[in-house]
Amino acid sequence: MMFTRIPVEKLIQEQEQGKGQPDSVEQNLINLQDPTVQEVLTQLTDGVLVITSDRKIVYANECACRILRQVNQDREHSELLPKEIIYFCDSLADIRHQFPGQHWFINTKICINSSTTFRVHVRYMKLHTLGKDCIVLVLKDHYQLIKSIAQEEARKYNLTDRETEIWLLQRANYTYKQIASELLIAPNTVKKHLQNIHLKQKESMSPLQVLIPQPLLPGWEKGSRAISKSLSQFGRGI
Repeated sequence: MMFTRIPVEKLIQEQEQGKGQPDSVEQNLINLQDPTVQEVLTQLTDGVLVITSDRKIVYANECACRILRQVNQDREHSELLPKEIIYFCDSLADIRHQFPGQHWFINTKICINSSTTFRVHVRYMKLHTLGKDCIVLVLKDHYQLIKSIAQEEARKYNLTDRETEIWLLQRANYTYKQIASELLIAPNTVKKHLQNIHLKQKESMSPLQVLIPQPLLPGWEKGSRAISKSLSQFGRGI
């Protein structure tokens, strides 16, 4: 878990020097009752969770609710707020108490298992609706990130369903043999499909722009079954 102090001194100095400019404090005010704000937050692929200092949930978009359920899924007595989230909020509140007047945020991860990892960003923010500071958490699902990138690339290069399945595993850093084992096909078949994918890429861009797959999440090849479970649904959704 990484704690970072926001250098507000420079912001204050710039605010004092730039008269007539919008107040930087006002830019952090959010009105959750604003229909535009609600629509944007609902459609975000990241989870957005807003909590008061007494651990009451003010807002949670659909993605945040799904992530909270995943964190709690294997627990006999699961609370609405997982203990990890409570710990992050308490840690940030403790820092704020020890260093009043300073602004900090937390960047950390929740690792459920080898195939489920969530990035978490925690900070205080002034909410116009409530008229007080609340804790805002942004939750990012690593698997959904890989899936959305692969899906966008599959549409861009007009990949078939089978090519999309293989491309998703390739993006997750699977080897040829691991892809073949996962999809119950021959390694040579995997090689042929990847050759076709690269040909489609070359047809749509210059040689210098050809995409070379890079491992987004090292280590996902070990015991990962979350990807293969949704491959059939993913392929039909392209």
